[in-house]
Amino acid sequence: MNQFILLFHPLSTSEEIRIDFKSSKPASDFIELTKLDGYKVYQYIQSDYTYNMPIEKLESKSIRFKKLYREEKTWFGFSKKIVTDLLIEPKNGFYYPYSYGNYLYLFTKHDIDQSEFEKWLNKSFPNRFADIDETFTGFNSEFLHLINEDDYIIVNNHDYQEELGITGKTEIIKQIITKFNDLNLEQYEIEKYE
Repeated sequence: MNQFILLFHPLSTSEEIRIDFKSSKPASDFIELTKLDGYKVYQYIQSDYTYNMPIEKLESKSIRFKKLYREEKTWFGFSKKIVTDLLIEPKNGFYYPYSYGNYLYLFTKHDIDQSEFEKWLNKSFPNRFADIDETFTGFNSEFLHLINEDDYIIVNNHDYQEELGITGKTEIIKQIITKFNDLNLEQYEIEKYE
C-alpha cells in the first residue's frame, strides 16, 4: 500500500489542509476523483519529463496535445536552448505516465487556448521547476491567479506521485475534500493549519 498525502491550498488564504491515507490504487485514480462535475483536465508536462511517453507514442494512441516551446538556460547557464513542453488536451481516462517530475494538472470548465495557457504559465511559473514545486507545497497559493476564476490545479511532488498539492477557490477545495471524506480510506486523517 502507498502512503498518500494531499495538501490543499485555498487561494487567497494562509490556510492549509492536509489529508493522509493509505491505498493500493494508483495516484491517477485519486486525481480523477478530484474532478468535479463539468470539469475537464489539461496536463502540462515539462520537456525534462516527456521521455515516459514520447510524442510519437502519444500520436499513435491518438492523444491530442500542443507543443509549447520555451528557451531554457543550459546546466551551467553559459548558453540557451529551445525545449519542447507538452500541453495534453482532455481525454477521459488518460493520464500521462509518471516517473519523476512535477506534473501540472489544470481542471477547468473552459476550452483553453494555447497562447492563453502559455501567457498564464509564463506569468505564474517563470521558473518552471521551482515555481511549480512551490505550488505543490503551497508557498505561492496566496498570490497565485488561475486562468479562470473557477479553475483549480493539482501539482504532484517531484519524487512521489502519491503526494499532491491542490490549489483552488475555497468552495472548490471544500467540494473535493467532501469527496475524500465520503470514502472509506485506510488510515484516513485530516488536519487544518493556519
